[in-house]
Amino acid sequence: MSVGRQMAVEAIRQHLLQSSASLLVSNDALGLALRRFFPELKRAFVMNWIPEQGEDIYWVLVSSTEVAEIEIPRVIGAESNSPSLKIVALDAYQKKRHSRDVRQRLKVGVELIKSS
Repeated sequence: MSVGRQMAVEAIRQHLLQSSASLLVSNDALGLALRRFFPELKRAFVMNWIPEQGEDIYWVLVSSTEVAEIEIPRVIGAESNSPSLKIVALDAYQKKRHSRDVRQRLKVGVELIKSS
């Protein structure tokens, strides 16, 4: 692996670790949803995020075998507008078409989850 590639991987690793630490203690909608759905979660890495018109959709690596797809409505308050969760097997998620950035984050995230 080239020095440039090693530096890029290390930058991704540091970013994932920092964002995971802040995400699991934050009071934003995603942090609250993750703690609600996964109370024992130690690490969570956001792999991808898509802002839709009525909600934000996040794909979060939550274990070495699972990716959580969490939809968070932009309108907060009504009971029907609570976050929703769908678990996707890591193998199935990896088979989907992803950008290079997502593939790199996924590779590093899986290594970090397995090492913890």
